[in-house]
Amino acid sequence: MEQIVNYFALHPAVLGVSVIVAAVVMFFFLRKLAGLLLLAAAVVVLYAAWLLFSGSDVSPLFHKAEGWLTTALQFVSSLFGS
Repeated sequence: MEQIVNYFALHPAVLGVSVIVAAVVMFFFLRKLAGLLLLAAAVVVLYAAWLLFSGSDVSPLFHKAEGWLTTALQFVSSLFGS
């Protein structure tokens, strides 16, 4: 590990290129993740619309997911809140 740190300390251009490549990889990863989350949200909305029009009951799995999501949002808000 020290050899890598020393190499980057001696070659700042390589460090700069490595940081740029890492940033580009993270950007594309987060972009794909956002698209996947958007697709999942669209499927949930379509399922909710289907339940509304068909008059069916909501699956117990969605009640558990709602509880988990509420807990996760409270945790995130406690991290960034006052």
